[in-house]
Amino acid sequence: MNLSTVSSIEEIKNFCKKNLNDYSPFIDYEFYKKLETSKCTSLETGWVPEHIVIKKQNKLAGVIPNYKKFNSNGEYVFDHIFVNAYNQLGLQYFPKYLSATPFTPVKRKNFFYSDTKIELNTLSKLIVEFLLQKKIPSFHINFIEKSISNRLKENGFLQRLGIQYYWYNNSYKTFDCFLSSLKRKKRKNIIKERDFLKKQKIQFHIKESNDITTDDINYFYQCYSNTIKKKWSVHYLNIQFFNELLKSDYKKKMVLIQAYDKSRFLGCSLHFRSKNNFYGRYWGALYEIPYLHFELCYYQAIEFAIKNELHKVEAGAQGEHKIARGYLPELTYSNHWFKNDELQQAIRGYLEDEGKKIIENIEFLNKFSPFKN
Repeated sequence: MNLSTVSSIEEIKNFCKKNLNDYSPFIDYEFYKKLETSKCTSLETGWVPEHIVIKKQNKLAGVIPNYKKFNSNGEYVFDHIFVNAYNQLGLQYFPKYLSATPFTPVKRKNFFYSDTKIELNTLSKLIVEFLLQKKIPSFHINFIEKSISNRLKENGFLQRLGIQYYWYNNSYKTFDCFLSSLKRKKRKNIIKERDFLKKQKIQFHIKESNDITTDDINYFYQCYSNTIKKKWSVHYLNIQFFNELLKSDYKKKMVLIQAYDKSRFLGCSLHFRSKNNFYGRYWGALYEIPYLHFELCYYQAIEFAIKNELHKVEAGAQGEHKIARGYLPELTYSNHWFKNDELQQAIRGYLEDEGKKIIENIEFLNKFSPFKN
């Protein structure tokens, strides 16, 4: 078994269409391909596609979605402290390797995808040999399942913990059923927020798949851009990317939630669905309206999940404020390898201390659960 790289997902199109799948809807050939063709992943953005292919007896057997990174933008597992450590020692940190779905902090089951059995212990050793051969300073694998992360940790890939917030569907029949499971104060607050928008006569429309038009995407992007500017954030994704998704089979996974005041367009949120889960990813508004963000990103998502009998809603990274709205904290896992042995040991100690604090933080946050029991 040996490893090599390809500079575009297109080079392994047939294999990826068949094998690149996960419970995450973003592990998808079309998603990665549209990131490339829209130039969202390119040398200019610091995300150069360099997917790792696994071959057995010269036959393609697996792929690791991977990028050569020249910055730390759009990763959501922040490594600036490692960058600073390297800089202070006069060492080169970039370019690094990153196995992740660009600009998408969504947990996935695995990080390599194959059509045959591949032992993780063997693959881990091959990856390290490959990285040394390529003279890559570090390799990072973001947002994977705990079981895979633990096995990587056993093979020398340092484990890092994080926190995200998820809403779970406990067989609710309606949104009111969900509300009845909350403590009185939390329930009253959600009702107050939703009633405010109702009194403003703001209406919400949900469009899925083929019902979403190019005009809808243009309106969405206008909102998305407006909110990014207000946050002094970065445009990781361009309008071409979203339009290309809409023209592909991937549109079947897209759900757009729009807000209107009479005939005036106010804002919207773009979500993606898998077989069992619902993912809130992007949102924006043209006007400052209290509680609109919570409605578009959280409450409408919960209602959609209940109506469609989806198991879970993931509403993006960070945000303790989500707890009061029914989203509870959970650990996320990533793994990291550093070529420099001394820094690897120093970072190991840092991550162990950080992990203890993350666990303590989760235990503290769980005390503020909005649910009755």
